[in-house]
Amino acid sequence: MRNLIKLAVSDVDGTLVNKDKRVTPLTREAIKTFQESGGSFTLATGRIERSAIPFCRDLDIRVPVILYNGARIVDPLTEEVLWEKSLHKDDLDRALELRSKYSFDYLIYSDGEAFVFKRSDAVKLFEKGDGYKCTLITDPLMFSEREVTKILMIGDNQYFSGFSDDFYGTRKNPAPLVQSESNYLEILPAGVNKGTALDKLQEILGLKKENIVCFGDNMNDIEMLQNAGTGIAMGNALSLVKEAADIVTSDHNNDGVGRILNSLHL
Repeated sequence: MRNLIKLAVSDVDGTLVNKDKRVTPLTREAIKTFQESGGSFTLATGRIERSAIPFCRDLDIRVPVILYNGARIVDPLTEEVLWEKSLHKDDLDRALELRSKYSFDYLIYSDGEAFVFKRSDAVKLFEKGDGYKCTLITDPLMFSEREVTKILMIGDNQYFSGFSDDFYGTRKNPAPLVQSESNYLEILPAGVNKGTALDKLQEILGLKKENIVCFGDNMNDIEMLQNAGTGIAMGNALSLVKEAADIVTSDHNNDGVGRILNSLHL
């Protein structure tokens, strides 16, 4: 693996950052050394530009980043969108119809903004963790003329299965649902996940699969780990994620990403 790796791609929450949402000194130095040795380091995250770009600047990331759990690839230097997909209107409409049945907090992403219908305690906690304020709205009809990148629902995960059944119903080719945290359920554009976005990033950069190592911890990382040349699960990852990975490293509080990067010699 050592001599083949040219690109390292990391999830952020639960992977790159510790429980305090910080990149530790050891991991920070490992990223810098990897970059100075000729490697490229980037992110694959559910976060949006306003939340992810500060990490890019802090870590001197110069190659495109995967955002919105795979729905958009962005140049971190110019913030130009290099590739993106949006939700189909019928998926958006069905999700909005189900608002009255499920007491989830909806975060609807459009044009680089996150819109909410109420600023609940759960939304405030989300805002604190991701570092930006959502825009409060009242009328869902505003999305009838806008492209929507994804929808994040925050709520009790015991109701996620029921929502999934209602959302899918008998419709053909509905958008995929992915659980990105224990209380997060996301609706992504059809055919989108971090794995398909990684394939697109590989194409953009002109790399081969064996040139790429990826790090992740949650269900939304599985396809990415499977599509990478080497998929690495964090020690704190879910069991299914570890099963999908080639290697299991230490957890996010103990420099799991940094320890692997330090083992690579280009």
